[in-house]
Amino acid sequence: MEVFEFLCLQFDLILGFPFQMALLPEGTTELLHHDKLLLPLIKCQNVIILTATNVTELDKEWNCLIELLRSGGLSLMEPYTSKSLTTNLSDLEAAQPLSKLCLEFPDLHIGCYRKSRQGPLIISFEGKDQARIEAAIESLFKKFHRGAFSEVV
Repeated sequence: MEVFEFLCLQFDLILGFPFQMALLPEGTTELLHHDKLLLPLIKCQNVIILTATNVTELDKEWNCLIELLRSGGLSLMEPYTSKSLTTNLSDLEAAQPLSKLCLEFPDLHIGCYRKSRQGPLIISFEGKDQARIEAAIESLFKKFHRGAFSEVV
């Protein structure tokens, strides 16, 4: 049974009138059923859609999703980890070494910003492998004088 047909049937049974809602998103790949939910969660490729309309429903759907994850119905991805450094280097001094670092570590998201025009430059490293983040930071340290960076806690 197709996803749309399934939901139409469920709404007919629950509400007693024909399905009159918006169509499901294109790319719907799976319906995630749970005994505590009247309707299944919708999975579109790698995104799970929670259809709650209030906090109580959202909590219920979230708890069911966690149960599905724990029971092996879905696979968990490695969590992202991050680390940030701060420096008083100018943008010009930091730009080229950071560009090279991005090429050296393409699996990491490396970015920088200032909280204010006069404030320090904050360099952030994000990725799934803490060791790779540490290696990128060590590589950056080698490109500048000792003490040029401090870790943001």
